[in-house]
Amino acid sequence: MFNNKCVLITGAAGSIGSALADFIIQKKTSKLILLDNAETPLFKLEQVLRLKLPIVTQIEFVLGSITNKSLIEKLFANSKIDFVFHTAAYKHVPVLEKSPIPGVEVNCIGTKILADGAIKYNVKNFLFVSTDKAVEPANVMGATKLLAEKYIGALSKQYMQSTRFVTLRFGNVIGSNGSVIPLFKEQLLFNKKLTLTDVAATRYFINVSKVVSLAIESLKFAISGSVFLIEMGAPKSILSIAKQTISELNLNEEQVDIEIIGLRPGEKLHETLVGRQASLEKTEHPEIYLIKGTETLSFEEITEAFKTLQNIVAQQNDIEVVQYLKSILKTFKSRNSEFESLD
Repeated sequence: MFNNKCVLITGAAGSIGSALADFIIQKKTSKLILLDNAETPLFKLEQVLRLKLPIVTQIEFVLGSITNKSLIEKLFANSKIDFVFHTAAYKHVPVLEKSPIPGVEVNCIGTKILADGAIKYNVKNFLFVSTDKAVEPANVMGATKLLAEKYIGALSKQYMQSTRFVTLRFGNVIGSNGSVIPLFKEQLLFNKKLTLTDVAATRYFINVSKVVSLAIESLKFAISGSVFLIEMGAPKSILSIAKQTISELNLNEEQVDIEIIGLRPGEKLHETLVGRQASLEKTEHPEIYLIKGTETLSFEEITEAFKTLQNIVAQQNDIEVVQYLKSILKTFKSRNSEFESLD
């Protein structure tokens, strides 16, 4: 699939992006472009990958943001890119509840800039990494990813013959930056105290190597506009994960102070994988499902919505931005958030 092809990975220094880079660098690509706006993680990624770099692969490490339209245009213009793996995103739910505008700028507008560039420069394959939090979103993060999904979907219908757009949804990646397991370990190693949002809370978890494997597998049979869900198994209790982490660190559970702090802004008690109006269909792969029946917007509607959204973002008014997101996305209902009053 990647032999003598040029591949661009956004968010390349993140958990998924770096795992993809590590996988693809072994596949005799002609060129690998790794884009990230985080300087130190990108530097560390370069040090690791330089040790594994095959002679046939040219690799380019680019420090910059997907919101920088001039930079994105330059990357597409200077290289004949065959694959885009778009993993760049702002992903922390409570952070984006406090700062929704950067979330919209990166997750929505940045995705639009990248997808538009792919169309303009005839990129054949574009895989967009989404999240289970886009399902009937309860927070700004999920809403921004859902809106980006809808833009990708509308674009795929408008330009079916040029670029194949594929969206991949899944839950929390085990061990990713800022996720619950590394957080628990840091808390326990620092002061033997552990904070838990709710004893009943559950989340879906997946290993990053499985994400990479299934992302590649999906490209073997996907048609443009496909929205896939990766098999996530049963949801895991956050309390059980906390207890497992305590055990792995050889600590006595009775000596650990577990503090219940309540759900944070934008958090659900339980995540859902499929919306009430949607359904799942089997695919060629037993762990990849096609999501059907999701509400769509026409290319004209979504284009006009993005124009309005960009104008509102320019005013730097959080309330107006979230209010407009809710007007576009009828399933966006805030939880444990100051934005509940807008519903």
